[in-house]
Amino acid sequence: MVKKTAAFRQRRAADTARWRERLTRGAAVYPVEVDGTTFDLMVRLGLLAAADATSRRVVASALEKLLQRALAALRRELRCR
Repeated sequence: MVKKTAAFRQRRAADTARWRERLTRGAAVYPVEVDGTTFDLMVRLGLLAAADATSRRVVASALEKLLQRALAALRRELRCR
């Protein structure tokens, strides 16, 4: 059996706390795959600098902005109907 380190237990406890917090807010977390087309779109829209494409945090922020724009466009379209 593999021995679990204190650092592992701390990370697991933090993960569980975040999961419980999301659960109480009614939020859901979904995995998202980003391909080259999505990166190109984020760069063209000015949401991501090409040089920052290797930074996970910067890409996540740009992807969040892209999703917000997409949802806003969908809401606008639904109002026009």
